[in-house]
Amino acid sequence: MGACDVKSRTVSLASDRGTSESIFDLDYASWETRLTLAVAGFVFYLGVFVLCHQLSSSLNATYRSLVAKEKVFWDLAATRAVFGAQSTAAGLWALLADPVLQADKACGQQNWAWFHITTATGFFFFENVAVHLSNFFFRTCDWFLVLHHLFAFLGFLGSVANVRAGHYLAMTTLLLEVSTPFTCVSWMLLKAGWSDSLLWKANQWLMVHLFHCRMVLTYHMWWVCFRHWATLVGTLYPPHLVLFLSGLGLLTLLINPYWTHKKTQQLLNPVDWNFVPLEPKGSRPDRTNGQVPQKKRQ
Repeated sequence: MGACDVKSRTVSLASDRGTSESIFDLDYASWETRLTLAVAGFVFYLGVFVLCHQLSSSLNATYRSLVAKEKVFWDLAATRAVFGAQSTAAGLWALLADPVLQADKACGQQNWAWFHITTATGFFFFENVAVHLSNFFFRTCDWFLVLHHLFAFLGFLGSVANVRAGHYLAMTTLLLEVSTPFTCVSWMLLKAGWSDSLLWKANQWLMVHLFHCRMVLTYHMWWVCFRHWATLVGTLYPPHLVLFLSGLGLLTLLINPYWTHKKTQQLLNPVDWNFVPLEPKGSRPDRTNGQVPQKKRQ
């Protein structure tokens, strides 16, 4: 397959409006429309973050007992879970059901996919701002998380900027967020002291399974890239293609295996690894139902 027909792809951005009306039928050829949706995505997920804080402060005793950086992590986890639900629905539809994206994995575009690409760009911008502010104020840094969301934001920003880019790979990238809601539930139940419950263990088993599914999905994405290499080279800007392949490589070889290992380790030893201080080798912190007790002051 050769490069996409630029004119036909651009015309297709608004072609469906004459036959069927939906909330996704917008003029995506317009920069104003795409940027407006990206800003809307940022504002929406900022609102989810603030709403989670307000509701949790009023209704959840566990939340009120957390220190400030754990409260921020709780709110971010809930926000990511909402985005994960959106991404999973969009990704599964592209992977299994959408006839246009199935027929042309390199150049196929859909209005509903444009909507998710633009709003996801807003979310990843919010995520980068929140993570960097959190790292600055609390003097912490998860480099894998920083790299993951930086590559995600720049990659989706490239898709927003390029009206020739196909949507299948972008949607399957969103499907990698399928584990995120389960990660959120796992951490919240852990902080609530439910790590010995059947609910936490079942959620953790499913989450570990989904991390393995993420690894299989990255192999599928590599297959799509190799199968449609000439078309991708012809339709993606070189920096965007290099960024995408670099991010996919990091995810395949480093980030996914590491996170899968950590989540499996957590299943066997329910400790909140995000807030456990580093211990000397050979020592293992005592824990009580997922919590690491603080040492008594002398």
